[in-house]
Amino acid sequence: MSYGAVLQLMGNVKWEIKELMSEPNSYVYVMLQEMEAMQQKISVVSTFVPIPVEVYQMIWSLSINELCQVFLEGFGSARKCTHEGRAWMQLDFQQFIVQVDKFITIKPIPGKDVVENFIKAYYLTEADLEQWLRENYMSYTSKQLNSVINCTTGQFSKMMQRSR
Repeated sequence: MSYGAVLQLMGNVKWEIKELMSEPNSYVYVMLQEMEAMQQKISVVSTFVPIPVEVYQMIWSLSINELCQVFLEGFGSARKCTHEGRAWMQLDFQQFIVQVDKFITIKPIPGKDVVENFIKAYYLTEADLEQWLRENYMSYTSKQLNSVINCTTGQFSKMMQRSR
């Protein structure tokens, strides 16, 4: 899978939107198509060489975890993001998880909690964000943490300006 191409598609998304979206972004479909292609390749190989269940699960576990890292990297690249943009991130990730859940048996889905926790951080109040940063700074890159800080503190600044 070309992670660079997916990250480029994610980088082109404008997360500073004013209305809720009902459809996921195109990069989600690209990721899912690549996963389906991988599934087909694994099926072809397994007709010639039996693949033990443990190996099959390890392949998917590592692949899905890597894709969750791509989500984090892409979401962490957002410079500006509205509440609606964060909801769109959530929609994208949930659509991905729902589709992935249809053809894997691994539970819990590797990396899912880390991405969901990251998205939820965008919704925190300033005080709660400080606590979240203290608890989670080892789980994310500085670029990802800076994205959360910049996007949320921008929202805090706008709220403060409006209340004056």
